[in-house]
Amino acid sequence: MSALSNALSDGSCLIDSTGSEHDLKTVLLKRLTSYYTRLGNNATIPALSLEQIQQITAVEALSVIQRVQQIIGLEVQPGLDEPPLIGTRDLKELKTLLSIVFRWGIDPLYAKVNLALPHASPSLTSQRIFELDESSEVYASLSRMISDLLALVFPDGPGGRVPQTLITTTIIEKHAVDLLKPCILIGWLPKSLASDLRPVFDAARPMTMRFLNYLTPLQTITGLGSILSSSPRPLPYVRKLCISLLSQQLMRPHGVRSLCAAVFGESDSPADDTSIDKMLHITRVLQSVPANMNAEEYFSQLIPKVVALLAPQEPTENKRVAAFAVSRFLSADSETQHRDVISKITLAALLDSFSPVANQSDKKTSISSALDTLITLVANADPSPTLISTLLSPILPTLYSMLHSVDQTKAVDPTLREPLRGLLITWGKIIAPGDGIDILWSIVQSEGMNWIIDLEGGIKRAPAHTKPLALLTPQDLKADEDYDLDSNFLGLYPDPKHFVQLLRDFGRADISSDLFVKLLETYRDRKINDSDDPTRPIIMQMQTQLTDGKSSTSILCKPGHLLSFIKHVLEPQGPQPLGSSKQGQREKTGVNLQIFAPQDEFYDEGDSDDETPSADLIDLDVEMVETALHLLLSILEANEDLSARTAPILNDIFSLLEPFAREGSEALRPLAREARMVMTARLASTSRKHISTNSDEEGAQEIYQKALKLLQDPILPVRAHGLLLLRQLVTPSSSSSQEPKLTDAALVPAILSIFLQAVQDDDSYIFLNAVQGLAGMVDRFGKEVLKGLIKEYADGFDGLKVSTLTQRDLDSRIRVGEALATVIRRCGEALSVPTTLRTSSLSLLADCESTSPLAMLPYVTDLVSAMLDILQVELEPASALPTESQQPVQSMDSEPLSTRTKVPPFRRGAIHFLTLVMRETAKLTYESSFGRTVLSDGLASRARTTLAYVASVDADDIVRVMAREAIEELDLLNQSKMGL
Repeated sequence: MSALSNALSDGSCLIDSTGSEHDLKTVLLKRLTSYYTRLGNNATIPALSLEQIQQITAVEALSVIQRVQQIIGLEVQPGLDEPPLIGTRDLKELKTLLSIVFRWGIDPLYAKVNLALPHASPSLTSQRIFELDESSEVYASLSRMISDLLALVFPDGPGGRVPQTLITTTIIEKHAVDLLKPCILIGWLPKSLASDLRPVFDAARPMTMRFLNYLTPLQTITGLGSILSSSPRPLPYVRKLCISLLSQQLMRPHGVRSLCAAVFGESDSPADDTSIDKMLHITRVLQSVPANMNAEEYFSQLIPKVVALLAPQEPTENKRVAAFAVSRFLSADSETQHRDVISKITLAALLDSFSPVANQSDKKTSISSALDTLITLVANADPSPTLISTLLSPILPTLYSMLHSVDQTKAVDPTLREPLRGLLITWGKIIAPGDGIDILWSIVQSEGMNWIIDLEGGIKRAPAHTKPLALLTPQDLKADEDYDLDSNFLGLYPDPKHFVQLLRDFGRADISSDLFVKLLETYRDRKINDSDDPTRPIIMQMQTQLTDGKSSTSILCKPGHLLSFIKHVLEPQGPQPLGSSKQGQREKTGVNLQIFAPQDEFYDEGDSDDETPSADLIDLDVEMVETALHLLLSILEANEDLSARTAPILNDIFSLLEPFAREGSEALRPLAREARMVMTARLASTSRKHISTNSDEEGAQEIYQKALKLLQDPILPVRAHGLLLLRQLVTPSSSSSQEPKLTDAALVPAILSIFLQAVQDDDSYIFLNAVQGLAGMVDRFGKEVLKGLIKEYADGFDGLKVSTLTQRDLDSRIRVGEALATVIRRCGEALSVPTTLRTSSLSLLADCESTSPLAMLPYVTDLVSAMLDILQVELEPASALPTESQQPVQSMDSEPLSTRTKVPPFRRGAIHFLTLVMRETAKLTYESSFGRTVLSDGLASRARTTLAYVASVDADDIVRVMAREAIEELDLLNQSKMGL
């Protein structure tokens, strides 16, 4: 017999299970006796405790494993025979022996040594030290076993080879944590805790470090994390070392990715609210600097690995974790010691690719990849205005130039255009007004950058070049009557129409109006200095697109700065009213700021020295005054409640208009008079309004009308207040509340329609108020409103109508679903389904199985498992029946609405379905091959066991009979599978 066979036979004695003894100690003694007999050692085993016998068994098991490893782990040399192979049964034996080594050897010894080491409590420490001194052999035994196990993995020392055997693989994959814990405990034992009886196991350190590096980052991080979270709590030096080793693992390739996988595993998702703590834990681990590394060096290597997880091809959970970590890195509220260093390196990793560097080869990341990373970060991070502003404000001019080039390119992938536009719009909605105006003004003053879209959809910077100037002549206009005068035929940057459209998409009237005033002031100043100014086309586009008084994006909705600008323009600049000097009209040639030029603007009006008063040469001041008056009229029209009572600056403007209305030019006089008339009428109308100061006098109808008026206002907080008033009218209140409530049921459909429209709003404050209002209406008005919500939520999903569902429809249904969820949570137990309906559903399932068993095949396994669960849970044994002295349980016939499930009809329905499944499956087996794999052997065995138990103990006679019949059908099914 070969040496390998002898070793395996010796090992089989240690795991022999052929005896009839039931006492573990007796079994182990018998195994050891048999083992020693095979070795030729007939010495008698002394009387020992069970724990001691288990320890001896583990030591001998390790000895057998060493013998086998020496045979099968030999390095293959040229010209020599390969190591012998072992069979599957022997492999199983070796795995069992390894489990014994760790279960009965390493783990108990580790526990004893760990408890014996000094802890926080002085009394406990002295006691444990004394126990360790009395049993120093425990420490020595643990050291010997650890040394032998490490030698199995590294037979030639820390720098040698690793045998590619099952023993090595099993230790690495199954027992890595069990081996690491004692290696760290005794290998890094501080000198202050060491003694002659408890020396530091220095030889374990290099092998342990080699072992950690041999493991994958995921295995290493999982193992170290298990040690940190083990109970009892690891000693301080062990915990400190594990944290340091864990940080070092993050520097390995895929280290950060492995950390995410180790923390979340395969089933968790960072999208769950319960996983926020795990993401915080990951962030804290990432921010822990190893003791032997400089903070800047550590984060310079780590942060690019975190940013790499934001790549589009990464799993969703990795992107969520990386976005969360980056948001914490950039958070101003972060309490980490190295906040400035982390923030600097993070911004550099994210934004350096967008810097205006001519040589793109110097950059580690392409602009396309950096843009994808930025889009992914903003999409997955929490919607923090500070984070978005920090990320996008420094590179917004570059992002806008990208969007400018992308929108000018006809064939562009929407996955590039829409996310890029979304970034800019997101920034525009959250930026502070002052910062927003400064950055937008820098775009206006910049010359832009050229970009190229390649065939793969990537974007890169193109070399600067000069475009030829295109001239627009009157002949061109006559040749093409449909020519768009708003087109950027001069190649200006930014394109006025494109730039103003983006401002409109921002929906920020405060920024737009202040920027408009700044453009007007700049235009006036540059005209006074007789210098060229490109802002005029932008001003014209803002007048065209952003002066709709009914829109919340209109620059007229925030008239404060505009009124100040108008007042400044109207203030007298000389001894005579502006616009009355004919000499000034002849000195300069101005251009009208109106959107549409006169019909004959492009034709020759005569010589420039023409002295006639009808010449189209207007003074700059007259031009600005006319623009200011048009703007004033637009503001008054857009703001119906604006008057001198609400805006005192109108009193000054009213006085300044008098000279223009009396002595101004023909173009100014009618405008000034109209403005004065509107202001006078507005002041008079507001003076006649009666303002109630007692809110208790307003009834429900008055509040309803007031809410409707507020809902029509373009300002968001006003609309939100209107929704709040409606919600208060329809929400139930306590009996002690004095708030007026709506009692007219005829108004319910209108309010319901309002809320259903409000849930479609893009602003979260609006639609969340609407969701709460819908839930309150269900509580107040009952099932009729609930029916309407259910119809709104579920209607339209029949046939092919689902394919036409838009994103806005989907968002609306989801928000209605939130209201239904609130209603369901408030209903609580009232939504319990009567057992009668449950029994009826089982009957319907049985009919489906009987009618078309082939169509039910995909669901049979789950349904059979569910029926067996019902029988196990709802079983009512005969011993559970009420005695004569007890009140009998009511049946389903007497209480059809009861939710009690332990009733015979319910169990009968489940057994009936099982019987039909087995019968129809047997038919399918005989007729075709579909039925052979429907019920697995394990499920069939479970069904037989459950049905047999029900047939023997159930309290209902019919249930027992049906269970026996189902067993017979199961036997027939098994016969059909065997072809009988």
